[in-house]
Amino acid sequence: MSALFVVGDRYAAFADQTGAMTVSRLVSGIRAGTLRSSAPGPAGPLVLAEGQGVSPYDWALIVDELARRGLSDDTRILPAERGAPATRTETHKHRERNVLIAGLTREEEHTFTASLLIDNDEELQLDHQASHVQGMVLLEAARQTYLAVCERYYASRWPERHYAYVFQSLRTTFRNFVFPLETTIRCEVRHADLSDPELLSFDVRVDFGQARLHAADVRMVGTAFDRELMARKEARGAQRAVRQALRGLPAPADAVPAG
Repeated sequence: MSALFVVGDRYAAFADQTGAMTVSRLVSGIRAGTLRSSAPGPAGPLVLAEGQGVSPYDWALIVDELARRGLSDDTRILPAERGAPATRTETHKHRERNVLIAGLTREEEHTFTASLLIDNDEELQLDHQASHVQGMVLLEAARQTYLAVCERYYASRWPERHYAYVFQSLRTTFRNFVFPLETTIRCEVRHADLSDPELLSFDVRVDFGQARLHAADVRMVGTAFDRELMARKEARGAQRAVRQALRGLPAPADAVPAG
């Protein structure tokens, strides 16, 4: 049996370095009849293991192409078991492709686990050249983990309230590169002050692990308060910023003509 990882097209550099295959290259290889030569190894079924950036829609295309060329019996697909993506309410993301965590589970009273989930068209992936997962993706995944844990397991005791979340501090340590493969997330809520439902406070640490290595950790301290109050504070801050910016504009005589 031989095996290879399948990753999203944006991880072509990773595929070039490791022998993995992007979705597009895999489909092209199936159509050209060169799939087996792309994955040399012992005789037996070829296993296609799911990395990051591969959607159910991609897998449907791959399965169809394998069937059309009579390769279904000689190929096994090993999907990633990441669980359900966190919801829009929990991650505060409008588009599902930008949700970065899945399978959120409570392990102990203040300890939670999840899996990293990266869509090929996730917003932070659109202009990245390296083969590893960029650090900003991990920061955003940590932020989403913080929000999802707070929303699902703590703020949910007041379902009539809708919270906005603000960080007071965020400290990150990167220890090893993360690549577009399975990545575990561990979240520890070190402190949660729920004594006043109008102002919650949290101290949370999120750790990322891959291939038995500790890849990164993010420590976040923040508060949660009424979303409408947050909107009013933002509006006042935005108006103040515009007033100050207008005062700093050059005199009309110094401006560039529009025509």
